[in-house]
Amino acid sequence: MSQTVAPALTFDPARLVRPAIHDLPVYTREAPPETRPDREVRLSWNESPYPPSPKAIAALAAVAAHNRYPEFDAWSLREALGRYVGAPAEQIVAGAGLDNVLETLMALLLEPGDKVIVSEPTFSVYELLIQAHGGETVNVPLRPDFSLDAQAILDAIDERTKLVIICNPNNPTGNLLDPEAIERVVFEAPCVVAIDEAYAEFAGNSYLDLMKRAPNLAILRTMSKFAGLAGMRVGYGVFPEQLMPYLSRIMPGFCNVSAAATAAAIASLADVEYNRAIVARIVADRDALAAQLRQIPGVTPLPSATNFLLVRLPVTNAAPVVQELARRGVYVRHFGNPDHHIADCLRVSIGTPEENAIFADELEAVLRQQEQAA
Repeated sequence: MSQTVAPALTFDPARLVRPAIHDLPVYTREAPPETRPDREVRLSWNESPYPPSPKAIAALAAVAAHNRYPEFDAWSLREALGRYVGAPAEQIVAGAGLDNVLETLMALLLEPGDKVIVSEPTFSVYELLIQAHGGETVNVPLRPDFSLDAQAILDAIDERTKLVIICNPNNPTGNLLDPEAIERVVFEAPCVVAIDEAYAEFAGNSYLDLMKRAPNLAILRTMSKFAGLAGMRVGYGVFPEQLMPYLSRIMPGFCNVSAAATAAAIASLADVEYNRAIVARIVADRDALAAQLRQIPGVTPLPSATNFLLVRLPVTNAAPVVQELARRGVYVRHFGNPDHHIADCLRVSIGTPEENAIFADELEAVLRQQEQAA
C-alpha cells in the first residue's frame, strides 16, 4: 500500500521574528585566542575576585528543597533588599541580574517608536534592550571629559521620550558624574529617569535619598559586583511608588530569582561587615594597580569610582594590545567605537593582587614588544 508524502513545509523564521530583532547587535565577549593559554587571568567582566560572604555560601548549602518554587513575589528577598537600601519592599523589583530588571522596566514603558535617552560611552546592554523592545535609542554623548551634558539631554526630550538612563559611576569610563547635572535631569525631565548604580558600593555614592523629592526617579542596583554574586544573578530596582501598581502586573513570577540565589542574597545582605571589607580591599587594590600602571611609559589610568580601571595607552587603537594580552592569557576589554573617544583604552577589572601584577607586567611587555616592532 503506497503512502502519500506530504509536501515539504516552507518555514521562514525571518518572517516571524519581530523586525526590531533583525538588526539587533549581539552582545558578545572578546574573541578568545585560537590556542587556549595554560594560565588564564579573567579581568574582563567586572566581577569580584573574591568569594561571597561565608554566610551566603552556608545559606546556599542549606537550600535543600530545589523541587519547590521560591516565593512567588520574592517577598523575603525584597524585604531584605529594602532593609539594605532603606526603602519599602513594596517599591522593589528583583530580577535575574540587573539586565532582567531593565527588561521589566522596558516592557512597562516602551511601545514601538518610543525613545530612551542614554549617554555614550556607557553600558551597551541598554541599547540592546531598548531596540529589542521596539524603542529608539537617543544618544546624548558624554562630553570629551566624560561629564554629563544635562542641557543636551533635556533638549533631546520630546513627547515620545519615556526614559532617561544615567549610569553613575559610569561603565566603561569608571567616573562619577556631576551631581548637579544628574539632579537637573531628574527634576526637569518629564519622564522616568533611571540611575544605574551597579557600582555604588565602590563609589560610596547613591541617589536613593533623592527619590523622596523626585517621583520620576528609579534606582537600579546589583548584587553581582560588591557581594561577589555574579554567578547567582540577582539584580534589583527601587521604583517610584506610583509606578508599582503597573510594575506588579508585569513583574515576572518569582522575580526570576531562584530559591538558591534568594538564600545567598539574603544571607549576604546580612553580612555587612564582610562586604564592606571586600569593597575596601578592592578599592585599595585598584588604587595600587593604578599607581603601578602610571610607572609604564605612556600609560594613564583614568580616575575610577568602581571595581575597574579604564586605561589609556600610547596607541591609537588598543585592540591589538588587548588581543595580544588574551593570547598571553590575560583577558580585558576594548571598546573600539571611535565616536566614544576611548579606542586607545582598555578596561581592566580589579583582580587579586597577584592577578593585577600579572596584568601590569604583561601589559608593559606587550607595549615594549610593539614599540620595538614599530
